[in-house]
Amino acid sequence: MKVREAMAKTISTATRDDTVATVAGLMKKEDCGFIPIVDDGRPIGVVTDRDIVLRCLAIGHDDCLHDKAGEVMTSPVWSISADADIEEAAHEMAVHEVRRLPATEDGRLIGILSFGNLEQALHGEGAAAKEATLGVTHGA
Repeated sequence: MKVREAMAKTISTATRDDTVATVAGLMKKEDCGFIPIVDDGRPIGVVTDRDIVLRCLAIGHDDCLHDKAGEVMTSPVWSISADADIEEAAHEMAVHEVRRLPATEDGRLIGILSFGNLEQALHGEGAAAKEATLGVTHGA
């Protein structure tokens, strides 16, 4: 199975110049804790809810909602080709200790493969297994 067959295809993105408030709003809208940061459609970083807490709130910024995504994002970002085998994606997630991989085609972001998507693809046989991981995969 290829990454493109298992990835979430509907994703929200932000730019390095968007504010933390904008990114947090996207997280709320998508019900997720992960927003890819792109430059001309290419992933250059990610902002997670954890990034906002550790790189903004925990260090006591007075006005962290106006900080730029580029100031709090994790970069570089690990990504994978949408045409890679799902087993390769699992290996990359393990090696880099990440739970989500931006999927790319010609260097441009086209989806997100989450750990939950991976579990569904590799082990999600039958309705019960798919239902059990549904909450994990919602919002990638």
